[in-house]
Amino acid sequence: MKKLVLSLFLGASMASLNAQIITNGDFEQPATPLLPGVATDCPGWGLGFYTMETGNAYQGTQSAKLTTIVDPATAAAIQWPTDTLAGIMQQEYTSSIANAGSLTLDFAFNHNVAAGDSAIVICQIADTMGAGPNDDVLLYQAYGVYVGNSNGWQTASIPMMPIPGTMGSANYAIVLASSSIGAAFGTNPGTPNSTLWLDNVALNGGANVIEVAAAVNVYPNPTAGSLTFDASEAIASVEIYGMDGKLALEASAANVDISNLPNGIYHYSVMTVTGKILKGKVSKI
Repeated sequence: MKKLVLSLFLGASMASLNAQIITNGDFEQPATPLLPGVATDCPGWGLGFYTMETGNAYQGTQSAKLTTIVDPATAAAIQWPTDTLAGIMQQEYTSSIANAGSLTLDFAFNHNVAAGDSAIVICQIADTMGAGPNDDVLLYQAYGVYVGNSNGWQTASIPMMPIPGTMGSANYAIVLASSSIGAAFGTNPGTPNSTLWLDNVALNGGANVIEVAAAVNVYPNPTAGSLTFDASEAIASVEIYGMDGKLALEASAANVDISNLPNGIYHYSVMTVTGKILKGKVSKI
């Protein structure tokens, strides 16, 4: 299974994941404007179609701003295939990643996305196997997709979910964000004026997370009503998150009623009485 990697003409920045924290995820360091109003070279994140915005950061004085624009002159100068340039940034890591399944993708975000478009923030962790990309194995991923107007800053904490049926050693990670999802997947350039702001981006995790399949059984799944979490240890708490990373509900029992939640796919995070964390997905129908 080939991992998703956006190949930018601008390339990407390399950093170490030893601390499991994205370099310059707070965007406070000075950034170099390469193309006025379009491209930036930010320490840690490197080159991309984004700018630094001051005065309205989630924390500190700066945030990253990604906007989909129409700019024929810039598109021609860099030989971009369309006049529409989606805001995009990525950061790669090429070292061994301990406890990859325990990580969460955490960030603050604000967005005003044009109708018919979506913004995305995604992290993927893979085993790079050989020298080329065709034999890479995608092991984990976490993502949030955003539409409309958030009307201010919000925060997300999205668990890294295992890809079923894959095995390997986690030695590569990419964090990618775009104001238009089509640009990230190479399907379309996006809708002008879609905007995504990011701040305080980090990969965080702990050694207590254990494999879901060996530790917890969740049933019925999918369900229209209640879920039962049958774990190998007594359960202290259950948290249910939407695909956007927002906490949808929490409970302190093994039986959780999700009948009032909208239909869709949700992440769960179960903490046992000994502090172990069990993660997975459930579907509300």
